[in-house]
Amino acid sequence: MLNITVVQPSYFMGDNPDEKIADFLINETQKVGENGLIVLPEYSNAGGISDAESEKAAMPRAKAMLKKAGEIAKEKSAYVAINVLEQRDGKIKNSTYLFNKSGEVAFVYDKIHLPPSELDLGVERGNGECVFELDGIKFGFLTCYDVYFNEQIEYLASQKPDIILIPGYQRGESVDIIRAQTRLIAFRCNAFVAKSSYSMNSDDLGGCSMIVAPDGKILTDMGKGVGSTTANIDPSYKYMRTAGFGGNMIRNDDFINNGLCPEIFGK
Repeated sequence: MLNITVVQPSYFMGDNPDEKIADFLINETQKVGENGLIVLPEYSNAGGISDAESEKAAMPRAKAMLKKAGEIAKEKSAYVAINVLEQRDGKIKNSTYLFNKSGEVAFVYDKIHLPPSELDLGVERGNGECVFELDGIKFGFLTCYDVYFNEQIEYLASQKPDIILIPGYQRGESVDIIRAQTRLIAFRCNAFVAKSSYSMNSDDLGGCSMIVAPDGKILTDMGKGVGSTTANIDPSYKYMRTAGFGGNMIRNDDFINNGLCPEIFGK
């Protein structure tokens, strides 16, 4: 069994929101128990701001956030997934780091689908590597805008992940769409989904940090709350269903895979 915790800060923190959000995330993470998985939202070092100059000014904070995430992972013997906007190897990256229970970087996922704001900022898209196995658990990765693209979701489904990590922002998206997207990703990929995002002042937009089971059931959903929420899961669990009415039991993702017709619609 594995305890998954997703953290949700408020997007509105007054003056210097990026600094306050970074502090909030570290403080909230320190409250989490041991031997679990902790997932933080997109732009952990640069949240609450939206202009390019402020985002660039916040990038150096990524190093301190990553250092602290590694320390917490080691201290709590936990997996920690943290997303930062950073400069790495001379390039601007939207990076999700997965730390192992010894506090070491196990994998780095670079966001593939970039919205106009990140293209204008000069963020370089990832090379497509978005699956990594650690301690027998296969992790899949999506970051915010990635969730709109079935090409990546279908690839993840083909890799049969156990847990999909989604650091999010989605400040302008409706709560209904966010919940529908997250549930459908879990259902299609037959995987748990751990999504961490930001609470907005609107009841209709953003928020909804949640943990969803492979059958699409929402295990916990923060809605517009601020703080963190936890669910205890068995990473090996897969949703089984009949292969059509009266058919034999089959994994849900295989039921869908068996009906794919790529030759009809192209790649």
